[in-house]
Amino acid sequence: MEKFNKYIDKIIFTLIAISFIILILSCVLQVFTRFVLNNSLSWTEELSRYTFIWSNFLGAIFCTKKGTHAIVTVITDSLGKKKKNVLNIIVNLIVAIINLIVIIYGFNVAYAVRTQLSPALRVSMSFVYGAAPFSALFILYYSLFNIIKDYKSFIQEEGKND
Repeated sequence: MEKFNKYIDKIIFTLIAISFIILILSCVLQVFTRFVLNNSLSWTEELSRYTFIWSNFLGAIFCTKKGTHAIVTVITDSLGKKKKNVLNIIVNLIVAIINLIVIIYGFNVAYAVRTQLSPALRVSMSFVYGAAPFSALFILYYSLFNIIKDYKSFIQEEGKND
């Protein structure tokens, strides 16, 4: 299972790197053409917007994998190991349910806009809207993986207390 996770991690990391490179290059190109050449390109702003969307959604996958969601550490730091595991299971269960909904409705929306083209780049808007359900699939996977990991840790803590 860890070997499979490493393979997925490499793919996601590569996609994040590519999207950030495209984002940076399109922003630099936009600034250069606007302020140096006084003639901005019409498609760079749109490209940077879409790659920013993809970068954020792809980054959320790694946040889920590593469990680095926005949390209130004052509460979690005061909990014992067992209670922290229970809280992590609950949080990951909520994340999994929400992402299951995003997958279902996200694919429906992406399919609905498949014939609509973006104004400047002329790419299908399903590519843009597809970022949400695509990343939700991996977030769901890592949420379920984290639930199993935290449950095993909880069981080990139960064994220590007996």
